[in-house]
Amino acid sequence: MTHTDEFDARSLLFIPADAERFIAKGAQRGADVIILDLEDGVAPSSKDRARAALPGAVKQLHEGGATVYVRVNNEPALLATDVSAAVASGADGIVLPKVESPRQLEQLDAGLAGEEHFAQRPQNAIRLIALIETPEGVVQAPAIARSSRRLVAMCFGAEDFSTAMGIDPLTQGMSWPAQAVAIAAAAAGIQALGLPGTVGDFSNPEAYRALAVHAKHIGIRGAVCIHPAQVQVLNDVFGGSDAEAAAATRLLAAFDAAVAEGKGAIALDGKMIDVPIATRARLFLQRRNARLARKARAGATGQQA
Repeated sequence: MTHTDEFDARSLLFIPADAERFIAKGAQRGADVIILDLEDGVAPSSKDRARAALPGAVKQLHEGGATVYVRVNNEPALLATDVSAAVASGADGIVLPKVESPRQLEQLDAGLAGEEHFAQRPQNAIRLIALIETPEGVVQAPAIARSSRRLVAMCFGAEDFSTAMGIDPLTQGMSWPAQAVAIAAAAAGIQALGLPGTVGDFSNPEAYRALAVHAKHIGIRGAVCIHPAQVQVLNDVFGGSDAEAAAATRLLAAFDAAVAEGKGAIALDGKMIDVPIATRARLFLQRRNARLARKARAGATGQQA
């Protein structure tokens, strides 16, 4: 069993696990996933306090209808304790940073089976997102993408990657590794996440939107963000607009009618439309309609999609 078919996140908002006032409003921000952070967003002296806050934070966010993941610390002294706390808290998944080999996910997968049993949770309930943030991680991305049935997405992390390379997190240097991760994810049938540039500047929404659009053009389908103002940008870019949906619907109507008449390709608005173009439009509408259906079901039960 995998969870890939039901995982489709446009926006994943980081909130430090010990930030009570941000958690209180987290489910209202519109993000598809809330990531409670135990790693970079929490000072070393506050790790224990943040870990202890997980059960209350997850419960509060779940009550608001949010899907909740926990980013753990990928360090020997902290990983096992973080993972145990995340599973016991009732979180939906774990985000593992700085993944560089399939072995890391295989070991985590095995450990999670025991943690689920101990916490009396269903087997394979916990999903995984792997953060690819180093040159070694990018090189190993194809193998990492196929290493665990729990894995629903891989996310390129430009900040740490650029640090490892000794360069600034600019689009010129980040596009190739980000797309390499996206290609590996697509080949494995999981979602590609991330931005080919910095996520830290929330003062320039237009630049952030342009970065998200570029990410979409190289095969990425969602991204993490650190500020609530960035959530709607990601939802708009990766979710597709009403105008895009209308154009795709019109294209498919014309193409399907042509196929019914025995034609293999048509001209529409000065462009040649054939099977690959029609397939892209069909997949876009399927994902969008599935998301809208989830939102409608969540609304009927008073939850967030």
